[in-house]
Amino acid sequence: MEAGAHLLSSIVFVVALIVFSIHTLLGLLYPYPLDYGEAPLVDQAMRLAEGRAIYRANLDTPPYTITNYPPLYVLAMTPFVALFGPNFWGGRLISIVSALVVAYFLGGVVDAQAGNRRGGDRFAARLTALLFLAFPYVASWAKLARIDLLALALSTAALYVIARWPQHNRALVGTALLLTAAIYTRQSYGLAAPFAAFVWVFVRRGWRAALALAGMVGAVGLTLFLILNLATGGGFFFNIVTANVNPFNVDTVMRYARELRELAPILLLFCAVLIVVIPARGRGKLGGAAGWPMVVPYLAGALLSAGTIGKIGSNVNYLLELCAALALVAGTVLTWSGKVWRDDAESCGPAWVSPVARSVTLILLAVQAGMLMQFTLRNPVQDFKYRVSPRLSLDELRVLVAETAGPVLADEYMGMLTLNGKALTLQPFEVTQLANAGLWDQTPLLDAIRAETFPLILIHHYRGYAVYKERWTPEMLTAIQEHYVASDFKADTILFRPRSTAGVNPPVDGACPGAPWPFPSSAALGLRWYNKTLSLMGIGYDNSVPVYAVADGRLMRRADWPDAVAILHDDPLNPGQQVWAFYGGMASRDGQVSYVSAAFPPGSADVPVKAGALLGYQGSYRYDWTHLHFAVLPPLADGSFPAALVWRETEQDLSLTEVLLQIERHDPSLYLGSTGSSVAGVEDWLPVNCQP
Repeated sequence: MEAGAHLLSSIVFVVALIVFSIHTLLGLLYPYPLDYGEAPLVDQAMRLAEGRAIYRANLDTPPYTITNYPPLYVLAMTPFVALFGPNFWGGRLISIVSALVVAYFLGGVVDAQAGNRRGGDRFAARLTALLFLAFPYVASWAKLARIDLLALALSTAALYVIARWPQHNRALVGTALLLTAAIYTRQSYGLAAPFAAFVWVFVRRGWRAALALAGMVGAVGLTLFLILNLATGGGFFFNIVTANVNPFNVDTVMRYARELRELAPILLLFCAVLIVVIPARGRGKLGGAAGWPMVVPYLAGALLSAGTIGKIGSNVNYLLELCAALALVAGTVLTWSGKVWRDDAESCGPAWVSPVARSVTLILLAVQAGMLMQFTLRNPVQDFKYRVSPRLSLDELRVLVAETAGPVLADEYMGMLTLNGKALTLQPFEVTQLANAGLWDQTPLLDAIRAETFPLILIHHYRGYAVYKERWTPEMLTAIQEHYVASDFKADTILFRPRSTAGVNPPVDGACPGAPWPFPSSAALGLRWYNKTLSLMGIGYDNSVPVYAVADGRLMRRADWPDAVAILHDDPLNPGQQVWAFYGGMASRDGQVSYVSAAFPPGSADVPVKAGALLGYQGSYRYDWTHLHFAVLPPLADGSFPAALVWRETEQDLSLTEVLLQIERHDPSLYLGSTGSSVAGVEDWLPVNCQP
């Protein structure tokens, strides 16, 4: 039975390794940014390669950029940039190698701890290593040029050294230096691994050695901090401490906690076994398993670090230490399951119990690895496919940025600047958080935007998440709205050009000159046009951009419309006839919260409204940006709204917007006086441009 369990688990874990390898290799070879945080690190490496400072003491003048982390990872990236020019593959290669190093050292820790009992457990060590690589969070992050996995590699190397040679003073010094290096790669790595190493040394060698380890880490770390802070005139403290104070969202922590519970229930069960069952079997011996004094403190510290994922702007990189800790838990439980009855002379259990316990543990680990792999294929792999899908648009965007003379502002695709050798002028998310906290005066940047200093501004939106609202202050967005116009849409990114050079004729006071109707709502970020249906993209959060009736009419709202109303107006283009104007999208993205005015409850019918009446506010219902859906439809023969009949004859899960695309419509651009799409039937993002 045990041999079969070994074979099964080996096959599953090898497949997981293959998935990890293919996924990360594809990321390594992809030339464009895969994450918002990659470009700032490349920019910092570019500056170091040129001998320029990366820790500025203030942001009074451009560039308005932040170096959030200590310098070790950027120093490791700098040779790749200096030798091969700005690129992402160098940093991604560091991350992939670091992930493999982490896996090796985690396995080494399990083997070393088991070796303190009888000869080690190489199979448990290998499964521990492969389990870490099977985590979807690891696969997702290993393909990115980000700092986290290098920091984790250094911290797990420290744990390996002290686990392998706990009695050696040189190992104590090496552990202290590795822990300090991890902290100077990412400052949050000053908790889990140092705490685990301290407890381990305390248990193995006593409090003097433990205090010596803590003292070395503290002394070296503090000395480096003082040197760097003095050398940068306080810039080191400002960048890695002050600039990292972001608002905290408990809901994000709870969301990831639920996801982890669904993703890794067997590993959470193993945590309970490690914390509760193993000490009970130990009969008074600390932990009852060799690795207990290191693994449990590391798990506790990793859980605390994972809790900081609630910071706005955080991602799954905050869970990487927890992935390492859970892999150690699994390896420790697997080792213990094969030895506890076999090694405990006081046990009266039958000889067959130990092989069965190990076999069951192996089968459970194989099931858990399958669950992790399934999540990887369903989420990180699909996200990667989505990210690389607009390849042709990104090629065009890179050329466009290269041909643009002058500084360019961007968020998600800042990497297009670095790939072209352009230094970043702005990191919008970081400085927005500082501005919101009252720690940065954005006035000089706002003045530059109003002066149309930037010939091109790129604002990205990711499917379903209006992340631009976290990355740009309301004042920045307002300045862009007033002085720039959306001129194109590439790779989920709106391209803004200065109004003075964009060659557009914007509406005045919400209406195009001579147009039959005014705009029903703001379209500050442009119009999205699809087959005679317009989405007016406003700047602002849900329930903040008002929607108005374009003319007098009779309003109706079906009982099953959470986000929409329709108004029967006189047709200004065809006197004597009438048309329905549809106003949709006025609800939260899930449709649970309606932003339609309370004056028009569901079921309203034949309600008279005047031109300019407040109908509600833009929302993100079934969409990825604050918007208003606007369509103009001819009535049925009896004057009723045409979608009602179609709605009853279509699938119930079909959104009303999709239904509208199936029936006859007028071109709303003719009623608003705006330019329409140049390609009929093809979606296009347009600037708000009035017809000549």
